[in-house]
Amino acid sequence: MSNTDTIVQISSLLSSRLCHDLVNPVGALNTGLEILDDDSDADMQEHALKLVRESTAKSIAILTLARLAYGSSGGFDGDLDMLEARTAVLEFYKHSKSEVDWNLTSSSLPKWKGRALLNILIAVERCVPRPGSLVKIEDTDTLKVIATGPKVKFSDEMAKAFSGQAEDIQPKDMPAYLAALLTETGNARIVNDYIMDDHIILSIVS
Repeated sequence: MSNTDTIVQISSLLSSRLCHDLVNPVGALNTGLEILDDDSDADMQEHALKLVRESTAKSIAILTLARLAYGSSGGFDGDLDMLEARTAVLEFYKHSKSEVDWNLTSSSLPKWKGRALLNILIAVERCVPRPGSLVKIEDTDTLKVIATGPKVKFSDEMAKAFSGQAEDIQPKDMPAYLAALLTETGNARIVNDYIMDDHIILSIVS
């Protein structure tokens, strides 16, 4: 596959992933607006307003984090503000089943590493589908994401994406693959440690 074909494939798959993430909240937003237009019942109006607010907040959270994780505003060099990243991650995870424990001491990271971290966090959100889960970010010796909780899952396809293998990759695993590509630009790699129903640890190792 040529470089052009690879770029087109990555762009298409990332676009598919982002569109997939937005379909439900945008659809719910539209439903809420339709109810507000057509139903005069006070209870239904209140329900519709709640649906509109929640769907709008979720859509904004997805787009805000995607802009930082997938985009390249300001170029590829320099640092990524981790305070801005932290806010985006916490807003994104408000709409998930998991809590976030952010333990980064750095206020900024090189863009390749910061964006890799954000893509790891987007990918891992799908791995912790039950309430009571925790996603912890720390950088004591190595920058790592630790996900724990009931029914923690980590598919073979996602593991391959995190290792940089793109064969038969699906849109749902694109954040993992992008994280692998970003770590490669920093002469690093992502190492995983997984025990079914117990934990996933993803470390960025130089």
